[in-house]
Amino acid sequence: MAPGAWQGPAPPGLAPAAAVLGRGPAGGLGGYPGPPHQPQPGFWGGSPSSIPPHPIPTPPDRSPSPIPARPHSGGVPGPALGERRSRAGAEKRSWGGGDAGPGGVHGAGGGVRRPAGNAVLAGGPGAAVPARPRHESPGAGCAGLHQLGAVSAGAARLPAPARRPLAQAQNADPSEEPKSGKTKSEYRNYTEGKLLDRVYNTYLLMHTHQTVDFVRKKSAEYGTCSLRKMSAMEALELLDQLVDESDPDVDFPNSYHAYQTAEGIRRAHPDKDWFHLVGLLHDLGKVLALFGEPQWAVVGDTFPVGCKVQRSVVFGDSTFHDNPDTRDPLYSTEYGMYQPHCGLENVLMSWGHDEYMYRVMKFNNFALPKEAFYMVRFHSFYPWHAHGDYLHLCTEEDLRMLPWVRELNKFDLYTKQEELPDVQQLRGYYQSLIDKYCPGQLCW
Repeated sequence: MAPGAWQGPAPPGLAPAAAVLGRGPAGGLGGYPGPPHQPQPGFWGGSPSSIPPHPIPTPPDRSPSPIPARPHSGGVPGPALGERRSRAGAEKRSWGGGDAGPGGVHGAGGGVRRPAGNAVLAGGPGAAVPARPRHESPGAGCAGLHQLGAVSAGAARLPAPARRPLAQAQNADPSEEPKSGKTKSEYRNYTEGKLLDRVYNTYLLMHTHQTVDFVRKKSAEYGTCSLRKMSAMEALELLDQLVDESDPDVDFPNSYHAYQTAEGIRRAHPDKDWFHLVGLLHDLGKVLALFGEPQWAVVGDTFPVGCKVQRSVVFGDSTFHDNPDTRDPLYSTEYGMYQPHCGLENVLMSWGHDEYMYRVMKFNNFALPKEAFYMVRFHSFYPWHAHGDYLHLCTEEDLRMLPWVRELNKFDLYTKQEELPDVQQLRGYYQSLIDKYCPGQLCW
């Protein structure tokens, strides 16, 4: 193993990395050497629960720039689904949350529909955070950004739901499971539920239009992070306006989910404040849906394009029939356009908020360990981290990172509940983490 590689037992259900791959350890993450404060060899040589707090140097500041008001694209209409529902009911199973449930996909569809809104607390910042020394701004990549108008203070918000504040974060055993009012088998149920029509429509559009060409186009469009400038907290506040149409468990704004995830991590890992921040920002890439992208190009589970779709992909048996890549003689094979064990950093994933937020973090030199970058980049890749598919594309480095992705997923999934956090009470703490690890105006 390379210095600092994970030395624990293989993740559940997987053979040791060397046995799976038959080769030595792989290189870095996506060709990115990591933030400038790379830890010493062996510093990260443990499981997520055993890693000490990460000492971080003072990161650079960014010069301010106003941000624009952009209307939410409520999605694009989908085709009628009546004749396709019978295919979805052919295999009755649920993904990622537990055992398969009875019944198929119910109801007739008429395109992507936005649910009746629930929403967010409006309010000022929390406790003041001491000012940090200023440093030279990052590279010239932001120099050509558009100087756009600020978001209106009266921007449309979804109507606020009744809420009950969550308990304050407290010290907890690192192995503690997130507390929830539902059993694990009730999460990620894609066979029945009140939101199923909306969810199915989103995945149908995603699986129809996410092709190799589409992903390459979007990667080029957003990979330079030259769209606008705003702080991490401003991006989080934009998610007050977004309900994720691919999520069968959540019908309230995504900003609440960010705090729920972060607070769950904070209780279980009180000494890893950088991990708390990862929980808060892991979905910030969903602001793309507020920049004009349809939700099927932003939210939902990700999967590799350019190779055969594996069976664990959500609705995979009933939603890919109009995707042209499935008829390509190369892309429809097991390895497709990839080499065995090429590494996930070399795999073209369906375009969405994971890859976009990873690009934003990388471009703006977030002062976080590379585990944080990796968790954000692949947290929606459920076919891999929840079902063990696509291992033929993985390296030892991917398998070393797998426990970290699963650790984030535990809180990303099982903290979703109707008890909504008191955002005003929590905001001061998370603003301090933003000021520590990714301060100022960021390039998006």
